[in-house]
Amino acid sequence: MEPLKVSLRRAKETKNTVRYEEPEGDEPPIIGTLYVQKWACRRIEEPETITVTIEPS
Repeated sequence: MEPLKVSLRRAKETKNTVRYEEPEGDEPPIIGTLYVQKWACRRIEEPETITVTIEPS
């Protein structure tokens, strides 16, 4: 089975998190919205877009 890869774009900052959202497309969203802690975003240099990979373990 091939892993799912989803690109998310930075949408908004809250007090302690950065909200990333999946762009709208022809299919229903896989993740939708993802909140990442600000300290973790700083470790990866606060990107405008991120890619999330989902694969079975």
